Order: sequence, then structure tokens, then C-alpha cells
Amino acid sequence: MITKLTISNFRSLGQDVELSLGPLTALVGINGSGKSNVCDALRFLSECLRDGLDAAVSRRNGSSSLIRWSSEAPLDLSLGVEVSSERGVGYWGFELVQESEGAFSVRSEWGGWSVRTPVRTDYSYEVEDGRWVIHPESIKPTLERTALLLPLIAGDSRFHELAAELRNIAIYQIFPNRLREPQKPNPTRPMLEHGENWASILKGMDAAGWKPDLLAALSRVVGDIDDISVSQLGGYLAVSFRHGEAGRKERWFDASQESDGTLRCAGILTALLQSPPLTLVGIEEPELTVHPGAIPVLYDFFRQTSRTGQVLLTTHSPDLLDLLDVEEVRVVERQEGVTRLAPLAEEQREAVKHSLLTPGELMRAEGLRPAES
Repeated sequence: MITKLTISNFRSLGQDVELSLGPLTALVGINGSGKSNVCDALRFLSECLRDGLDAAVSRRNGSSSLIRWSSEAPLDLSLGVEVSSERGVGYWGFELVQESEGAFSVRSEWGGWSVRTPVRTDYSYEVEDGRWVIHPESIKPTLERTALLLPLIAGDSRFHELAAELRNIAIYQIFPNRLREPQKPNPTRPMLEHGENWASILKGMDAAGWKPDLLAALSRVVGDIDDISVSQLGGYLAVSFRHGEAGRKERWFDASQESDGTLRCAGILTALLQSPPLTLVGIEEPELTVHPGAIPVLYDFFRQTSRTGQVLLTTHSPDLLDLLDVEEVRVVERQEGVTRLAPLAEEQREAVKHSLLTPGELMRAEGLRPAES
């Protein structure tokens, strides 16, 4: 479980922005406030471990697009996380600096893991300016100024749990058109950001683990879907849905014939039902193209997933907000080009706790305000 994310100068995010995360957390703010940048900070951390720092930076069009600038020069970017699990607690972070146009280096990196049982044991490391400050016994790989250390030592038993928790994060913006057409087989795990390998994810999982839940949810959303299949069409995989109505012959329709809302719900539910489960699943604006009546269905799955992992949402939906606990809401605000995060303002939290207004009603009436820092 990711308990805290600390960000400085990542895209629009300002200095020392902190986000405390629970099992289920929702980010709320107007368009362009920086909600997606918060999500991308978590995605970036995970990609650094899975694919390497250089690949993660390149995917975002280079360090110049990633690091926030002052009026005259780039600022120092830093990211840090705190992690807690049944087996232990840990932390990881690093600071990047831009050396010249398009070039960057790792100024410092730090990490640690404390095993809870049978006896508490602490392991840690720290590097700064290309030199070891603290290094664990028996491991001392060569340091490179453009690479991170944790991916290199993740195979060591002392840091494996920390790396595994952070590598197992995925943030999703499900695009129905990516699910609509047949897809080339792609065994990449977890499911890709927009659902590009959705069919492969479904085919690769034990149907007994995902199909009953997915069908139960889709039947609540659509009404007559009672089966789903993944078939091979030449070099592609295609997903089809069976629709059954009382007194009429059941018919199969491929995904290209389904509505955006049906496909988006199916993609979101697949992300949540992935096996093995993820440490954290992020879903950006799950309400898009979805009928308001389907929001409670999705919420039930968000809540269910949060019992074994974590769910992070961004949303503009008053209907979804009304289903959440007010303490699960974080307000994202952007002032003078800089994003900050905060819980809901105290007076608004009190209004909700005393049942004077719901979060959704507050959003409609006056907008959700962040607590004063």
C-alpha cells in the first residue's frame, strides 16, 4: 500500500506537494488543475522500475517537458513514496536535475525497507552526486548519473518487496475505441494504460476468476449481457458479448458493435479484476461515457478492490462523490500555474459530517475547496 506520495516540481506540481493515500482516494478539481499530473507521477515511478528512468523520461517527451521551470530556469524535480504492507514498511525517492536542454542527471536517490517479522530488520541505501553515502553490505553496483539504483538491486531479497510494491502500479484512461477493434496478442502485464491489450489480459486470466464478476456488473449496466468470449481471428484477438432477452434467441455481438459506455465499463472492470492484483489501480474520470445509473456499479467494484489493494480516482462526478467518504476526497487546485493538493476545507467537511450537504451537492453549489495549508 502506498501511504504517501511527495512531489516537487513534476510538471505543474509545485514544491513539496504531499498526497496521503488510503485504500480508496479520489482527486477532485476543475479541468487543467493537475489531477492527471498527480496520477502520472505515480505512473512515472512505476515505469522507472519496470522500464528504466531513461525510457520513462523519453515517454514524456524528455526532461524539459517533465521538470517544472521557474521564470528563468528549470527547478529540481523530486519524487518520493512511503509504502506499507503486512511484511514491512519502506520508502523510495530520487531527485533529478536538468543539466542542459534535454539532458538530465540523478542528483540523489534514497531507499529503505524494514522487515516487520520475526525480528524488525532495517535496510537502507543512499547515493548523492554519483557517490555512495549509505550502501548495504555486499552490494555496491557501479553508479551512473542517468540511471536509478533501485531497479538494479531489486533482485536482492532486502529490497525485493519494496520494488515489487512500487512496480505493481497502473493508472488507466480507458478509450473505448482501443477496445472496439481486434487486437494483436500482447502478453504485457499489467494491462496497458488505454486498454490496448485488453483482449490479451482477458484471455490470459482464469475465466473462473474474472468472468462471473464482469458479467454480473455488465448485466447491471446493460441488462441483457450474459456471456463474453475472446476468440482468435487470424493474428488478432477479438472480444464478443452475448445478449439474451426473454423469449428471443441469444445473439453474439463483437466489441465493435457495443456502445462506448459498455466498453468503458468492461475495460475499467478488467483493470480492477486483473490477476495477480495490483498494488494500486488508478482510474481517470471513470464516469466518462457511462450512464449515471452505472456509477454505483463501478463504485461497488472500486470499494471491493480497495479491500485487497488501493484505488485512486480522478472525477468530476457528483454522483460518484456522494458514494465516497468525505475523508477519501482530495481537492486539486492550480493557482498561478502551480498545482497543490489538500483535503476538503474544514467547513465543508463539517457540513457533510452533519448531513447538511453531500459532497456532490457542495460541488454543484459552490465547488469543493481545499483546506488551508
